[in-house]
Amino acid sequence: QRTILIGTSLGESPVCRHFAALGQELVNAGYRVSMLVHGPNDDKMYVDERISVLRWPSPRPTRLTDALFFARLLLESKPCCVIGNFGSTTIMLPLGAWRRVPVRVYWHHTLSTQVHLDSGSRQWLSRLQDLRARIVWRLATHLVANSNAARTDLVKVYKIPNPRCRIFWNCLEDPVAHAKALAVTGPESKRNFVCVGRFARSKGQDIVVRAVAAVVQHVPDIKVEFIGGGKSREACATLAAELGVAKQCSFSGSLSHGDVLKKMASARATIVPSRAEAFGLVCIESMAVGVPVIGSLTGGI
Repeated sequence: QRTILIGTSLGESPVCRHFAALGQELVNAGYRVSMLVHGPNDDKMYVDERISVLRWPSPRPTRLTDALFFARLLLESKPCCVIGNFGSTTIMLPLGAWRRVPVRVYWHHTLSTQVHLDSGSRQWLSRLQDLRARIVWRLATHLVANSNAARTDLVKVYKIPNPRCRIFWNCLEDPVAHAKALAVTGPESKRNFVCVGRFARSKGQDIVVRAVAAVVQHVPDIKVEFIGGGKSREACATLAAELGVAKQCSFSGSLSHGDVLKKMASARATIVPSRAEAFGLVCIESMAVGVPVIGSLTGGI
């Protein structure tokens, strides 16, 4: 039986569910599928029981122990295809090429500009990281981009031949179809907004804080709820206090995916202020619950 190995994580993120759904479709098509998961979250509830779930030795699969683990797995399973995401790609593509796996897929989720903004690395180090990625990703037989912007990034920044790149847009299970609590009833207030995403420079939450400070004199009852965690969360809260809009800006931290959708469904609009973004999954999540998006004119958004 033909075997496919998928490197991913298993959390509440729609991206995780996306690859679980992909695995299910491949099983339905007659393949044997194993998901190699990493990270703190390991929720298998939405994974088809016919899919075997294996854990990388390390929280981020980039170490020697992970390479030895994957090398043994390649020898045992003799896969016809490997699909790498995020950190696992560094191991899956080189070893897959070494073992001559016929189909080696890299899934491109994050623009180079996002990586550079969030890492804060010096220019020479960013160029070195780009070079390393270019070498590894050239070992892929197929590269999947989640937007036109992501494919352009692969071709122009990482010098990947355009014929090897394909676009597969992110998709989302309809949340309203399965949860009556998300039925659209309209916003609680015309002045309530939400901004959802991990706190990082590329995500641009500080832009929204400054925007609130610019309009609060004209719209004093405006409220923006920031949902998510990350390194720059405290800095944004401090900025809101410094600009005198601490009462208008609330910071809820990380919430469950269901709670995030409920927050969106009761908002006037969802704000997606990214400085750089490959796709912007929050955009389709918001529109899926009937709420419009105020988004940056950038990348996949």
